[in-house]
Amino acid sequence: MNNYRQGSEWNDEMELRCLLVFKRLEEEGFPRGKQLELCRELSRSSGLDVGNLSAKVSNYKSVAGVNKASNASENTIAMYKRYGSMSSAEIVRVIEGGKF
Repeated sequence: MNNYRQGSEWNDEMELRCLLVFKRLEEEGFPRGKQLELCRELSRSSGLDVGNLSAKVSNYKSVAGVNKASNASENTIAMYKRYGSMSSAEIVRVIEGGKF
């Protein structure tokens, strides 16, 4: 669906997994410290840097209007437009289905 820099470990699935972290935070009312905790879990399973993952989640917050504007990528904006109205459970089903 989207274009990623060659050699980057980012892809549509990782974008969706970061959106999933955002949705879980949103559903829980953005509890303090939870973003880093969820990003650490994602880092362990993906191998991506926890700081990069957290920054991506913060970009989703910006795109959603929770935070001030950021330098969100076109990929992040496109994923939010396509899947941002879904619940975390619905996003999990999309990820598990592999059709994104």
